[in-house]
Amino acid sequence: MTTPFITSAVLEDWQVWMPENVETFKNESQLPLSTFVYSLEEAAAKANKPELGWLVGTSCNYLSRGVLGKVAMQSRTLGMGLHWLCRFYPLIQDATLMKLEVNEDIARLSYKILDPQIWPREQDALYTLSIFANFLKSVSPDIFSHVRIGIEAPKTPKNSELHQYLHAPITYSSNANEIIFPAKFLSRALPKNRETSQTEIAELSKIYSSKNRSMAFMDRAKYLIYRGLIETDISQDFVAKELCLSTRTLRRKLSAEGKSYQNLLDDCRMNLASCELTLAKSVSLAQMALKLGYSEHSTFSRAFLRWFGVSPRTYRRIMTGEVPSI
Repeated sequence: MTTPFITSAVLEDWQVWMPENVETFKNESQLPLSTFVYSLEEAAAKANKPELGWLVGTSCNYLSRGVLGKVAMQSRTLGMGLHWLCRFYPLIQDATLMKLEVNEDIARLSYKILDPQIWPREQDALYTLSIFANFLKSVSPDIFSHVRIGIEAPKTPKNSELHQYLHAPITYSSNANEIIFPAKFLSRALPKNRETSQTEIAELSKIYSSKNRSMAFMDRAKYLIYRGLIETDISQDFVAKELCLSTRTLRRKLSAEGKSYQNLLDDCRMNLASCELTLAKSVSLAQMALKLGYSEHSTFSRAFLRWFGVSPRTYRRIMTGEVPSI
């Protein structure tokens, strides 16, 4: 998989805190996403501030994100602004799932880096959620009295007091990083609202299409599989549809790369399983099997044994230090 990137505009928010090794990217248009994420973890650890990502995000000026920032922040309503932000977020950051879901009277704005090998990433999650929180607060200062927050990171002694900074109840070890709030706020007007320019939307669409075409086919397919596994809705038909291909053409293109759909699916399952078993200690093996698309726990265990040479239970104990590695 090729290296995912993030726009270097984000470095403006982190000038005071960013380690020196990232300074070299200031004059570049983008930097590796993993470099950015790991640098945030380093900065928070060095400052001894587990809440650092959230604090930095509160002062972010999203208008500095170019056309997308303007379209999102100057939309008529919060709902429209978040719609454009979700749709064009890949222009800011690769390998990322950002989604707004509305279920009756509840809205859920979620964010997740799709590459499971980019970890830990708690500060990136807090930074991004804080920026989203700014959007919400701009339409109603008291909205956070109705908000719940979820973060992927497990609860630890260091981050157990985050609620004091986020001013909202937190669910740890969540499936994604998310802000859950009443859907009624989506119709509230943004403070800098104006008529969305069709010229700007056309410009964003053109850049987005160009970026998609330039992305390696195998990377696009893998990210779609990761997304499907996260949403527990993965199938060959789903991947083909998202790529605007027939399943036959999908198989042919994968074959040309020396892969089958099953090979690719197993690769993604293997990467996710490895990370989940190391980090999600509270998730049972049966839950993990279901999350990875296996209907039977035993089928998942056999596949895992084939991948790693040990059972999932033994692998988890090794990675958490309960037993020595073999």
